[in-house]
Amino acid sequence: MNRASQRRRSERRGVSVVRDLLFGTALLAVAIAPSWRLYDTPFLFVTVGGAWLAGLLVSFLTGLRRWPWYLQSVVAVAAALLVAVPLAVPGQAIGHVLPSLGGLGTFVTGLVGAWVDVLSVDPPLGSYDAVLVPVFVLVFFGGFIAWRGARSGRRWLVMLGPALLLLYGIVFGARVGFRPLEVGAALVVVALGWVLALRPPVMGIDPEHTRRLRAGAARRTVAGVGFALVCAVGGTALAQALLPERREVLRAAFQPEYEVQRQVSPLQGYRHYVTGEEAEATVAEVKGLPAGAMLRVAVMDEYNGVAMQTGNAGSAGTFTRLPAGVSRDAAAAWNVDVVLEQPVGEWLPVAGELSEISLPAQLRDRLYFNRTLDAAVIKDGAPSGLRYSFSSVAGQTPLRAGLGELSPGSAYQPDLVQLPEQLVDAARAAWARQSTPGAQLQSALDYLLAGGVSHGEDDEVFSRSGHSAERLNLLAQEKPMVGDAEQYATAFALLAREIGFPARVVMGFVDGNADGRMSGSELTAWVEIQDAKRGWLAVDPNPEPREITQQKKSTEDAIARPRTVLPPDTPRQEDTITPRMDESPQQPQPEPDPWLVLLKAVWWWTWRAGLSLLILTSPLWVLALIEALRRRARRRRDRKELTVSGAWDEARDEAIDAGVGVHRAQTRREVAEAAGSGGLAVLARRADELSFAPRGAQRADVDEVWASVKGVRRELRGGKSRWQRLRQRYSWRSVVTWLRWAFRPGGNG
Repeated sequence: MNRASQRRRSERRGVSVVRDLLFGTALLAVAIAPSWRLYDTPFLFVTVGGAWLAGLLVSFLTGLRRWPWYLQSVVAVAAALLVAVPLAVPGQAIGHVLPSLGGLGTFVTGLVGAWVDVLSVDPPLGSYDAVLVPVFVLVFFGGFIAWRGARSGRRWLVMLGPALLLLYGIVFGARVGFRPLEVGAALVVVALGWVLALRPPVMGIDPEHTRRLRAGAARRTVAGVGFALVCAVGGTALAQALLPERREVLRAAFQPEYEVQRQVSPLQGYRHYVTGEEAEATVAEVKGLPAGAMLRVAVMDEYNGVAMQTGNAGSAGTFTRLPAGVSRDAAAAWNVDVVLEQPVGEWLPVAGELSEISLPAQLRDRLYFNRTLDAAVIKDGAPSGLRYSFSSVAGQTPLRAGLGELSPGSAYQPDLVQLPEQLVDAARAAWARQSTPGAQLQSALDYLLAGGVSHGEDDEVFSRSGHSAERLNLLAQEKPMVGDAEQYATAFALLAREIGFPARVVMGFVDGNADGRMSGSELTAWVEIQDAKRGWLAVDPNPEPREITQQKKSTEDAIARPRTVLPPDTPRQEDTITPRMDESPQQPQPEPDPWLVLLKAVWWWTWRAGLSLLILTSPLWVLALIEALRRRARRRRDRKELTVSGAWDEARDEAIDAGVGVHRAQTRREVAEAAGSGGLAVLARRADELSFAPRGAQRADVDEVWASVKGVRRELRGGKSRWQRLRQRYSWRSVVTWLRWAFRPGGNG
């Protein structure tokens, strides 16, 4: 009978363990969802599933052997290293299943550095480098402790792994969450199902009574589940309606951004490519790009009266690190291979709306991409002869007509610093009879398309380079207008801004003859304007090449004469390629104070070293903080309730830290005998006397017993080496035992 009872109890325990692990696995499956938008790779499921099963298996095997906790920890770490590379660093696994030395090194360094990479790399991360290491660590050790929690009945340990993964996906995730309504509802369903599965069976005094009780319990259960689902769905829907679509997550504060606006405007070097020997030189060789499509080099949306440049606010977006690809709503249509013979500064030419890009490994950490501008840069510049490939959504064919139905979009752009007033006045006269912004925009485009094209070479009509406000005013004064893409693109962008349309200039190469060879002469510039309904649309404001009836001019003839005798106008000089982005005089930067430099250096190293030391010593100071708070709470409770149980618990914990095996059911005298401490025996007798005294303990008695605890602590630490005293002082045994007793079902701590 006794053996049968033990067998039934063992079977019930086995069923309970399997049930708890199944619900824990279901919670884990739901908890993956917030991390999906962050990684956007099916391998995420392989990492999570493999780490969870590996953690459970290691915990099961080490539990069978009944090894001590430190040996089990060593085995768990060794097993984690064995499976970490194929699951967390798949790109460096041998045959996709065996770890490599390089992969192990990446995993070990990723234990610290991967958390920073997750925040600094723009999602989706894919399986880039070691970004899956945090997920692997959380899930593996979550599975390791889940088995122990299920075996001991501490179900909160089973939920710890899924909870950490869910929290990680929310805090470290993308700014736009992945189906939060569905995820919240799924979590509620799984949690309620677990709670219902734990309920004991309802039994009445007879079958009819049992049936009525179970029917009532079922009705209450259905009502409770329905109410919980309504609250979850309604609360999530309300939060989505009231809160912004883009969440404030940790990466918003830590994600490094590359400031392209500090670089020289690439449009200022336009004439360098389209004239002279550079016009015939090959800049890039391209395969897979349709004829007429632009290989985008740079996008500029800010004008300061001297040059177009990439801004740092509003519609300019930000340049952030890109591991491999960008999530797009449409499927990629172009697969392009590029050999970059002549790098264009730090800009990396791409086409269409980039989806995926493949670069040499040494350049991946230097790639920055701007989703808003669809532009990419390589920090410190790309090397000559760079080979790379990318996939993208098909780009737009630039418009030359049909702008009349457009209406201005809502993208924010900073106010223009300086406008070419004469150009604006001339264009305003062209659109004066139009009443809608779209019609005015079409009139401005037609006004520019009536001009002529010249790069100012010896066999062409003279045309100055540059796109400053003064140069664009000169463009409006000339009859007919003469310029090239540098002037026309800038002019149309400024006129669109004046009408009210957000606009930006896009410079790139167009392979007109479809030979796959991009030469300097094929460099051009378009304009993208934002429509309220259709988003950003490409517009080509460059006139068709035609014969210009104007006589050739020298540089002196091209200088505009003043309209009046007084005051005489100063001769205009050709714009030069200069890195100065504004007209304010540049003052030499004063040398910083050496003491200030030294102070900054000391502070820079101090806070980093201090933070590292704080993290490394956290097991010590966290333990000291827990014990201090626990001691304070116990003493306050004893003084308030006039009892000495807290003082005894404090002395008993010291004995546990000294290595004495203490069981919960032992009496005070039995604990003192096991410890072999005379002071602890005296304290045990005194505590028993006060606990069972008719008048109870008084305030003086409580203070006396607490004072004797210090003597017991000194006695238990006496006769030991300094190292042994330190180990006893900073031992976690008593804290772990205290927590185990506190959270054990039926325990009172």
